[in-house]
Amino acid sequence: MAPRAAHANIQRVDDATTRAALRLFPYGLYAVTVRHEGEEHASTASWVTQASFHPPMVAVVIENTSKTIGMVRDAHHFAISILHEGQREIAEKLGRPSSATSQKLKGIKTKPAPASGVPVLADALGWVECRVVATLPGGDHTLVLGEVVEAGIERDGAKPLTLEQAGFTYSG
Repeated sequence: MAPRAAHANIQRVDDATTRAALRLFPYGLYAVTVRHEGEEHASTASWVTQASFHPPMVAVVIENTSKTIGMVRDAHHFAISILHEGQREIAEKLGRPSSATSQKLKGIKTKPAPASGVPVLADALGWVECRVVATLPGGDHTLVLGEVVEAGIERDGAKPLTLEQAGFTYSG
């Protein structure tokens, strides 16, 4: 029996159904921070996951049109702070376009991460500081693979903020 092409029996689903199915995935809300040439920047992300135990790695997916992706590529380091349930306003602020909010970290308590000095949110649940290992373009976003070089826990007992709890449908 001859093998059939893998895509021969796949039918295209309508966009509304695809969006509805993808929204069933549970997502947390995270602050992606970067520092390059003296400038600090942050954005909210929801497409974040652990990618490896040894060495420890995470993956974050960042919108191609964002200021964040260019800075992450140039800086070769970034951090991800895990937001807690009480940080919805921070998630909203960092999720705004840079053109509308140029100094996104203004008024948010941060501290420099140990290895690269990239800012991390001092009141988040915790954070990971990463060295960029690879980037992979994927449609309208870019996947960034980062090796965790430092990590910290800032708050015990609080629960992570999720996309659903915040009332968001997307944050990337």
